[in-house]
Amino acid sequence: MKITLLGSLGNINQHTIPRLVTDGHEVTVVTSSSERVAAIEALGAKAAVGQMEDVDFLTKTFTGQDLVYLMIAMSGTPNEKAVEERAAIYSQAIKDSGVKQVVNLSSVGAQTPEAGILYQYHHMEDALDAVETSTVSHIRPVGFYTNLFAQLETIKSQGKIFDAISPETKRAWVATEDIADAVYARIKALLSDEEVSKSQYVLSDFASGQEWLAALAENGVQADYVKISVDQQIQGMLKAGLPKEIAEGFGQMSRIQEQPDRLYEEITAGNYHQGKVKITDFAKIFAAAVKAN
Repeated sequence: MKITLLGSLGNINQHTIPRLVTDGHEVTVVTSSSERVAAIEALGAKAAVGQMEDVDFLTKTFTGQDLVYLMIAMSGTPNEKAVEERAAIYSQAIKDSGVKQVVNLSSVGAQTPEAGILYQYHHMEDALDAVETSTVSHIRPVGFYTNLFAQLETIKSQGKIFDAISPETKRAWVATEDIADAVYARIKALLSDEEVSKSQYVLSDFASGQEWLAALAENGVQADYVKISVDQQIQGMLKAGLPKEIAEGFGQMSRIQEQPDRLYEEITAGNYHQGKVKITDFAKIFAAAVKAN
């Protein structure tokens, strides 16, 4: 089968590309950098170099493919307008190329406006769902473990974690390799003409801030958890130079995270992929980064 993947050699594709190649598929990887061509080819895939904003390039690349894997690949934090524009480009390329099977990397929060900045992913889902000639399946990861690296600087400099989420609140976390497993499984299912759900959540573990501190302590990293208000979080982001729209979107995301029953209410036994990497596993990786020079 012929498969095209967006996302170049990112954390998810690094795990997905070798498995698809080993399975005997003809894999094309879209990248914006010619410098990555050699590394892509070393994995047994073909490279297509071009820009994600170029609908003609994407249409040409997608034409003749059995399945396309999509993700929002942008520098910096995407804003709603940028996501909406990218959604129009991707959906047009899918329609014009005639691709029949699509796996789209979305996010938890795409299902509700209460999710703040995460809700912008609904633009991509809605645009792709409107392409009647394609079967589209959305993968919705929860919070990435790697987001916790934002705490690295204050742990090193002050021995503290500043967060707008209460330390007692349970949050869902996911490792990128577990997302890759879910993407790979969904690609295999679609290519085998299996019936799949419109969307599938992916999570590795549930953990509160207190449990995160305990996991760090087991690996020799001591830190205090400082609960700040959402308004303080927003003001800190504004001072750091983030646009008001994005800062307020992150603030609203924090508000709904304090209501896990609302944010995760669609995650049921039948519609999520259970990952293998636990919070204690990631704590070892994080602790190594703290101790590194």
